[in-house]
Amino acid sequence: MKTIITWAVPLYAVFTLIGMAPANIGFLLVMMAYLINVLYFKKPWNPGRALAQKTLNFHSAFQGYRVWGFALFFSCIVSLVAALLWPMVYADHAPEITIHGFNKIWYLICPFILLSVFLQTDDLGPQFKKMTQAWWIMTLIMGPVAIVQFYTGWPLLQAIPTNPGRFHAILFQGHHLSVASIFIFPTFTALACALGSLTRSRKILIFESVVGLTGILILFLSYARTAWLAIPIGIIIIFARYLNRKQLITGLATLAVCLALLSQTSFTKERISNSMGIQDRFRLWEANIDFFKHRPLTGIGWLKTQEMSEFYFKEKFPDHYHEYFWGHAHNNFFEMLGGTGLLGLIAFIGWMVYTLNLARKLSKQHDEYALAHQTTHEYADFAWGIFTALVLLHFNGLTNVTFWEGKVMHQQMLGVGFLLILGAIFAQKSKKASGI
Repeated sequence: MKTIITWAVPLYAVFTLIGMAPANIGFLLVMMAYLINVLYFKKPWNPGRALAQKTLNFHSAFQGYRVWGFALFFSCIVSLVAALLWPMVYADHAPEITIHGFNKIWYLICPFILLSVFLQTDDLGPQFKKMTQAWWIMTLIMGPVAIVQFYTGWPLLQAIPTNPGRFHAILFQGHHLSVASIFIFPTFTALACALGSLTRSRKILIFESVVGLTGILILFLSYARTAWLAIPIGIIIIFARYLNRKQLITGLATLAVCLALLSQTSFTKERISNSMGIQDRFRLWEANIDFFKHRPLTGIGWLKTQEMSEFYFKEKFPDHYHEYFWGHAHNNFFEMLGGTGLLGLIAFIGWMVYTLNLARKLSKQHDEYALAHQTTHEYADFAWGIFTALVLLHFNGLTNVTFWEGKVMHQQMLGVGFLLILGAIFAQKSKKASGI
């Protein structure tokens, strides 16, 4: 049983990179480990809270996430309850509120469960390293899959319209946009650790470097325009932390030249200039603004924008509504505004800002500890990698709903779970250093 507990979170981390079904199985193992802890080993339901009470420097991280995580959790539920009691009707159709509609809200408690299970490890640091290395190894395994898929389409064809005979690298995630928002996490954590070591000690971390470059290749072969834009943005954020002003300017100039040359190749030029889907997104944003106008506080209902957009167009354009593309908002902010109203949007922005600030703060704290105790900066670098990935996740969310897609939610909640674990590691190291 102890083995299940020890390896549950690392296995889940690996499974999130494979696909939706493996990720669900992985989290089921985590839940089993959690229940074994509580029911068999008689551990407290919330050991993270106990650690927060004992350790002041972990308290704000744990308490803050609990506030914003549960604010977002309950705003989604409130929107569904309001939609059930006072349904908004378009073209004589009201949103169908069933138990299925409450799906995906549970993801918001995943970081707490991950933390609770991981805290049963005797020494958090070595176990964290094993977990991240296994996670990165799976990224390396997916690299060759992406290459084969780009040229052959195996195992599931998703053709690139602008490049006949080539296919989006979707791996086993089902869609190239999912890949674009999932693999930013292992890619930029590995790059942050590799560059951090290189700039401080001039030591090249070959494993982390290869993982980062493999991740960039996967993102590029996904052939998602947002992923292409996210790669240079992520590199700039990573470089901005480690390089002085002169080095940063030189690096940015080099990056600009490389991007300019790459943009002139035929396959990238065609992809970037293709305007397919842009007008469809504008119309969907207008639909969600209309949902918000009719129900400003709670919206049309969590995850109901996709269902109701069809009937919005049917009411507005009854004779030719079938000519329009309907679906979710293709934007995190419009999705939350139309689906959960102001309450949900404020909670979502608060959750987003808090997690970004938590990553930045943890990176700074681990840096200061490493300088004071002459230890490595790997935890600080990793936290900065998570910060970068979260920035890119929300950047991708400007044109796609990256927040609530199941496969992506697994990965982003794993990323937030990593942050809480890094907070616990910092608390543990601080306690040992102070002799408590």
